[in-house]
Amino acid sequence: MRRTSWLLVLLLAITVINYPNPFNPKGGQWATFECTSDTNTEAFLYIYDMSARLITRQTLSLTGGTTTKTAWNGYSDYNELVGNGIYFYQLLDSAKKRVSRGKIWVINN
Repeated sequence: MRRTSWLLVLLLAITVINYPNPFNPKGGQWATFECTSDTNTEAFLYIYDMSARLITRQTLSLTGGTTTKTAWNGYSDYNELVGNGIYFYQLLDSAKKRVSRGKIWVINN
């Protein structure tokens, strides 16, 4: 006889909205990321260029049921203004699993 055990799986639902997209860091604009989570967790936002090089990273403390905002000024972790182009972002949960990803355009005028 085969015995079945049930496993309760909790899904971590995080939504991410970024705006304005495109944005102009040279003109003083910042890209805002709004993250909403169902539970309290720590998350990590990574932004990459088209060559998959890490540009910047941020740690977020998400509180269940509320929206957490963070911003990116268009500068790398080395305090260099990034060039025009498309950049990729991903949000990882505390277990380092990707829960969201997207693109953001930078247009320096």
